[in-house]
Amino acid sequence: MTVHAPVTMTKEAFFAWVEQREERYEYVGGRVVMMVHVTKNHGRVTTNLVFALRARLQAEHYDIVAEAFAVDIGDSVRFPDIVVEPRQADGKALEATAPILIAEVLSPGTVHIDFGEKHREYRSLPSLEIYMIVSPDEPRVWLWQRAGGDFPSNPEIIEELDKRFALLALGIEIPLAELYHGVS
Repeated sequence: MTVHAPVTMTKEAFFAWVEQREERYEYVGGRVVMMVHVTKNHGRVTTNLVFALRARLQAEHYDIVAEAFAVDIGDSVRFPDIVVEPRQADGKALEATAPILIAEVLSPGTVHIDFGEKHREYRSLPSLEIYMIVSPDEPRVWLWQRAGGDFPSNPEIIEELDKRFALLALGIEIPLAELYHGVS
């Protein structure tokens, strides 16, 4: 059975509609956009980052979710690859209310979006302290961290497997090699 997404709808209608779907969609400026499928490496890097975060952050203090939590940003509703936020009491919530970290793992069809629209949208969130873009195929992380209330124009780029990167707002460090374990 083919399910066609409505072309336009309100944000409230989108939340009700998307909850009933198996496919993945985002809401961008009033339009419903289907999300791309991902590679094995994308899945491996995403999983490795979730495990690295979970190993370092206390579960009773933080929610760490992959590809499941909506982030409401003005005219858009995005579903980042990874979201970290303070633990929510409401276990039935469908969206992150105060993300601290958002990470996107690149896909060929989303490079321009992750570095463009999403980059601008996410960095406008008052609670966001860290925005990461991660390559799925080679060791490379682009990292923006808020300092003095602002994000830098240019990211810190980590490319060497023997390097570690600090996520200052979370008080942790992660070896880059840990993200790329099992990536071929």
